[in-house]
Amino acid sequence: MKHHKNKENLNDLGMAKKRDHKIMITDAAIRKVPRVKYKNIPESQYSTIQELARNVLRISKNENNSNEVAITYGMDSVDRIQKGEEYIGVALGSEHGVDPISNTTAYHLVSSAEECIVIVLHNHPSLSDFSLSDVQFLLQYASVKMMVVVTNLGSISYLVKGKGYAYDKAVALFNEAVGSNNEAKDLKGLQKAADRFLKNCNMVGIDYDNR
Repeated sequence: MKHHKNKENLNDLGMAKKRDHKIMITDAAIRKVPRVKYKNIPESQYSTIQELARNVLRISKNENNSNEVAITYGMDSVDRIQKGEEYIGVALGSEHGVDPISNTTAYHLVSSAEECIVIVLHNHPSLSDFSLSDVQFLLQYASVKMMVVVTNLGSISYLVKGKGYAYDKAVALFNEAVGSNNEAKDLKGLQKAADRFLKNCNMVGIDYDNR
């Protein structure tokens, strides 16, 4: 019986290692990042966002041991360039998370720009593309128009606020998604809550897509 229990513990440990395994970024993954036709975003921004997503991977690979990175980009970049202001902020995180506004420029952009795009690297491809903390960040800051997640393998997913975006309804959906999975406080339960939000976010004016 004891032997059986030990075997179960080993199996659990093996699954945990498999779940937490970090994928190291390659040049091939950087090249793979697609040019996406984002909903509710001007076409003139598509190539810029593609290059920023590639830069997230480059910075992670070269400067942060393939750990998480966030880039915040002010869509009013032309005006900011003319004023001599910075329009891109870069925050370096750990293997398991990053705070996009831990960088001073990023914080300033989120606080002052009319519309921002936040591009976040997630380096655990076995997880859902968006975490609950990503969704919470999108809802918390009115200036954040879109969040883009790029994985260490170069795939893209995004959430973008559309014309019909309703903050109160979005927060209610978020709370409902979290509440429905309160009984499961582990990683699986948290991901189920995030998935529930993603499945229904179009009802509150948020478009979701993944590539």
